[in-house]
Amino acid sequence: MPNKVPFQVVYSSSADDNHRENELELHSPTTKGWQSSRFCLYPQELVLLMKEPIRLRKLQILSHQFMISSKVEVLISRVPTGQSPPC
Repeated sequence: MPNKVPFQVVYSSSADDNHRENELELHSPTTKGWQSSRFCLYPQELVLLMKEPIRLRKLQILSHQFMISSKVEVLISRVPTGQSPPC
């Protein structure tokens, strides 16, 4: 059964003032989500830190009907125990 996995946004290459990256950490009907800053440089990057090790089987990305990414690249890594994430 799919479930929401707790995570923290530790880096974003840009964000609109009204759609900050930490909005992704909130799950409610009033959440506005993240949006890159206007006229930003591409590619845009988001780094998510999972609160604990997980087994990822499916990743759902919801886009606005008029602001759809032309490409999404997902990179996954494991931070060794006792080390901090690189961002």
